[in-house]
Amino acid sequence: MTQTLDPVETQRQPTSPPTERVVAIMRLLGSQPARAFSLAEITRELGISRATGHAILTTLVAHRWVVRDDATAAYCCGPAIASLARPASDRMFHGILQELAESTATQVFLARRDANTLVVVDSAGESGSGMRIERGLRLPLVAPFGRDYVAWSSPGARRAWLEGIGRPSAALSRRMTLVLNEIRERGYAVERLTREYVGVYTALRALGGEAEPTAPDTIAARLARAFADLTVIDVLRAELTDDGAHSVATISAPVVDEDGVVSMSVSAAPFADLPAASVERLGERVRGAARRIEAQVAGSTS
Repeated sequence: MTQTLDPVETQRQPTSPPTERVVAIMRLLGSQPARAFSLAEITRELGISRATGHAILTTLVAHRWVVRDDATAAYCCGPAIASLARPASDRMFHGILQELAESTATQVFLARRDANTLVVVDSAGESGSGMRIERGLRLPLVAPFGRDYVAWSSPGARRAWLEGIGRPSAALSRRMTLVLNEIRERGYAVERLTREYVGVYTALRALGGEAEPTAPDTIAARLARAFADLTVIDVLRAELTDDGAHSVATISAPVVDEDGVVSMSVSAAPFADLPAASVERLGERVRGAARRIEAQVAGSTS
C-alpha cells in the first residue's frame, strides 16, 4: 500500500540550505531585472562564500536561468526563467484584453519581459487607423522603450537602462527623469504618434523575431537611440493641454508580479489624435486592466 504524506508532518520537514541559496540568488537578480550583479555583490549581499556563489551561478548559466556578461562578468536573469514563469497559454488574459478593446474601440496588446527584450504575446481588437502592433514584435529593453518597466526600479537600474543606448545627452537625461517620475505618479506611459515612431516601428517589425533574446539586438538598440534623439519622449501633465488634440500611438501600464517586479505590460494602441480628457480616460482604463491581470496572476499562484 502506498503511504501518503501527512500535511502536518510535511510542513515540519527541514529546508534544504543549498536550495535556499539558489532561491536567494534568483530573488536577488529578479529584484532588479534591469541590473546585472557582479559575483562579489551577490556573495556579499547573501552572505555566502565566493566559491559557493560561483558554483551555483555556473550551473544556473548552463541552464540559461542566469546570463553572464563576458565583458563585465556580471550576472542577470536569463531567458529560461522567463519561459518557466510564462503561463501555459499567453492567452490566459485574453478575456481582459478583449473587454478593454471593446470598451475603448481600439487594439490592445500584452507584452512580456524576456530577459532584456520586450515581446508582444497577445492582442485583441483593431485600431481605427489601420496600424497594428503584431504578436511577436520585439523591443529592446533600453531607453526609451520599456519606460513602464523601469520607472519603479532603483536609480542605478534606471541609469543602466538609459545608458543602454550609449552616453545620453544632458537634455535626454533630464527628460527621462521627468518622464519616469510622471509615469510613477499616474501609472502609465504615453507613446507619441510621430513620424519617427512610425519609422522605428516599421523597422522593428521588419526585423521580426530574429533579435537575440538574451541581449538587446545591436540594430534595435541603435534604432532606439535614434528614436530617443529625434523625438520628444512621452507626454508630461503640463503638456497635456485641453486646447488641442494629442497624437497618441500607445498607452501602456505595468503589470507587477507577486515579487513586486514589472514582468508584463498592457497597452492600448489608438494610433489617433485624442483630446487631453480622452488620453487620461484611456490611461485609466489601461491601468485598470493591468490591475485585473495582476489580480488574476495572484489568484492563480495562491
